Amino acid sequence: MKKQILFIIFLFSLTLCRESNAIIYITFSNQGISVSGEGASVSGTTVTIEKEGTYLAQGESSEGNVVIKASSVTLYLQHLELTSKTTAPLIVNSNLSGVKIINIQNATLHDLEDVSSTSGECAAIKIKKKSAVSLENQGLFTLNGICKNVIKGGEETSIIFENSNGEYVINANNTAIASDGSLEFNLGKYTIVSKFGDAIKSSPEDTDTASLGKILINNGNFNIQCYNDAFSAKNNITIVKGTFEIKTENGYDSTTFDADNESAKGFKVSNNATGCGIKVYDGDFSLNTADDGFHSKRDLTLLKGTYIIYAKDDGLHATFNLVLGEKDASNDELDVRILSSYEAIEGMTITINSGKVIATATDDGINASGGGDDGGKPGPGPHFGFGKEKNNLRHNFGEPNPGPGGKGNASFYISIYGGEVNVFCDGDGIDSNGNIFIHGGDIKVFSQGNRDNEPVDHDGNFTLFNADLLGVGSKGMEYIHAGIQKGNGMYAYYAGSLTKDKTLKIKDESGVVVKEGEITKDINYIFFFSAKLNKNYHFYIYDKSGNESELSVVFGTPTSGEDDEDVHYN
Repeated sequence: MKKQILFIIFLFSLTLCRESNAIIYITFSNQGISVSGEGASVSGTTVTIEKEGTYLAQGESSEGNVVIKASSVTLYLQHLELTSKTTAPLIVNSNLSGVKIINIQNATLHDLEDVSSTSGECAAIKIKKKSAVSLENQGLFTLNGICKNVIKGGEETSIIFENSNGEYVINANNTAIASDGSLEFNLGKYTIVSKFGDAIKSSPEDTDTASLGKILINNGNFNIQCYNDAFSAKNNITIVKGTFEIKTENGYDSTTFDADNESAKGFKVSNNATGCGIKVYDGDFSLNTADDGFHSKRDLTLLKGTYIIYAKDDGLHATFNLVLGEKDASNDELDVRILSSYEAIEGMTITINSGKVIATATDDGINASGGGDDGGKPGPGPHFGFGKEKNNLRHNFGEPNPGPGGKGNASFYISIYGGEVNVFCDGDGIDSNGNIFIHGGDIKVFSQGNRDNEPVDHDGNFTLFNADLLGVGSKGMEYIHAGIQKGNGMYAYYAGSLTKDKTLKIKDESGVVVKEGEITKDINYIFFFSAKLNKNYHFYIYDKSGNESELSVVFGTPTSGEDDEDVHYN
């Protein structure tokens, strides 16, 4: 840090030698304000920057603020503490470009406007419409706001958090960082507490069609505790890299969250238009949410990274298309662990290309239905769990559209191309209101023995190629094997009751354990499919004392045929 300050002082000394580029010093005190040169004026407790140039604000005032009215202004903050009870401590006026605000060391801004204020700015930093501002932080930058927002951008604003070595500490009574236009983060550490609102938000009014309503995170370290959503954008959230530790409301085991009237998601996009959604290229995520972990009203894509999610509702939700991993990528590049949820993974279409996936749910583990979008549980009907999205989805896609098999909705499907997928649930394990296409991967599903909770449940076609699939739970209305339209391996199933607290081991003809798992709930069905399976395999159950008993299983072969991996019958 000392080296950075010395370097900045060295730069200052160079610019001071050039009269036209001299830094103008603004010094605050409770006795008054002084300005070292031309370009800024003082009126009462307000300094107005009226000309482009470089300025440095320092000092302390219990009632003071800076207003920027010119483009191409660079404002350095050093050992500055400003408080305002009537307006924002720092304001950038409308239609400005090239404005840079750089905290060198220890800047603190307090917005103490009354929460009922209708005439103030209600922000610690207020950036008005159609202005572009970059923020850079090399030290400790503390911002406190009790009125509404802490950092607020108006219509068509662009706020960029540039490469930063410092830490933002933001304490908000309502929303911490908000912009109608766009927010971009490039490095930096952000510690945010929002008492009654969102942490980071870009969501213009419905009548504002020019603002982008997007959040871009190129990198950064985010430690967030907020009442509502941690990240909320109307149109897009894009994450290239970053570290995220997030808790919303009182967390996944909250007893106070009002799902009908509140939103407390980790990441949320609220527009269902084409091109909208959440896309994550990489990152480390630890989410503890009283609502969904990730929620997109359009598409959700997680390509790489580590995700540890405890959610009260859905772990991952996309009203349209949900994609995990890249095709042919190493499974080590994506690690998704949903350790608590109502439904773990839900979308209209779900594609798992690669990665390690753990889906833990009190209802369905992986569900292609699109239901429960607005935080409610899935709605009525035996297979169409639309919830509050029911009318919207039928408006976009029409009434249920039977696929070639004559049943199910062809708009819904689950495609698994690879990965290590483990499902632990009380409802259905892998459930599609349309088709299921498994083209690869190592899949284990552990459910329970109720008749409506099958390891695999589908209303359309079911194909099974080049994969290992172990399903433990209930045989339901029909055995899983009876629904396989095409496949290239052999299956075996056991239809009999087993009590919980058992271990299942499947051994090949040489006695090598090829598949195993813990049975933690009472079950009445076991299904195993593999291209390597043959009739010399044996299925064993072990109790807690290690006593072994062999199960009598039925072997069979599904209809063979080509794997139509790119055909979803849309």
